[in-house]
Amino acid sequence: MRTIHLYVMFGLLSASAQANDSFNSELSHFIGGVAMGAGFTAIADHYGYREQRGWIGFGVSTGIGVVGEVASRNGEFSALDAGANALGAVIGAFATERWILAPVVLPEQHYAGLMTRYRF
Repeated sequence: MRTIHLYVMFGLLSASAQANDSFNSELSHFIGGVAMGAGFTAIADHYGYREQRGWIGFGVSTGIGVVGEVASRNGEFSALDAGANALGAVIGAFATERWILAPVVLPEQHYAGLMTRYRF
């Protein structure tokens, strides 16, 4: 199964792309930013960077988007593409931090909780 994923990934990476500023192009940059922001936030959480995981997910995703635009084949930097990617990264990292991953409780913060257990 993992081999199939690698073949699909390398096939998509080697495909030729046509650059334009259409709605579909910006939507793809936005969705890519959401996916990368969410993924890198989850990876940062997994490897122990819990307090800054949202910022790490946003920063890495946006950095990859900007580097991808700088290294584009046509040689022109598209601020619209980089902005759509950054906006998606913000939403992906924020949503993953707030609603998907477990909340971070720091020792210096005060909190109260309730835990119940019922045996069947």
